[in-house]
Amino acid sequence: GREEAVERLRADYDRAYFISGEVDADLYEKDCLFADPFASFRGRDRFVNNLSNLGLFVSKSDCRLLSFEVTGEEPLTVRTRVMVKLELKLPWNPVLAWPWGVEHVYGDGGRIAEHTESWEIDPLEGVKQVFRKGPPGGLRSRK
Repeated sequence: GREEAVERLRADYDRAYFISGEVDADLYEKDCLFADPFASFRGRDRFVNNLSNLGLFVSKSDCRLLSFEVTGEEPLTVRTRVMVKLELKLPWNPVLAWPWGVEHVYGDGGRIAEHTESWEIDPLEGVKQVFRKGPPGGLRSRK
């Protein structure tokens, strides 16, 4: 039911699924819509593959869940915000850091039908961070 669907999604966030690649793929409809500020596509398998590939480019990460809200809207909708900091495996060790949000909208079958990401940064500024040299000593994790 609804509670189990929300609990499983929360467990994905506890695992930082977007960095670890450890995603509960069965939470998503097979043809789920995935969108971010740059692109959108349909297909759970492509999403899972993209997540597993992301880990190849990240040397360090620090992620903190800022909010996890079940909106009370119909269909079931969960909105999240995460502070994400990533150090990329590039010679100049750039660090990407910004609050990142996702709206998860569930479909009739009890699985997520839409996964829409938003960044609390201008997308161009986000891209510029890739080309900036990272801080001396790299990304420091919170203790």
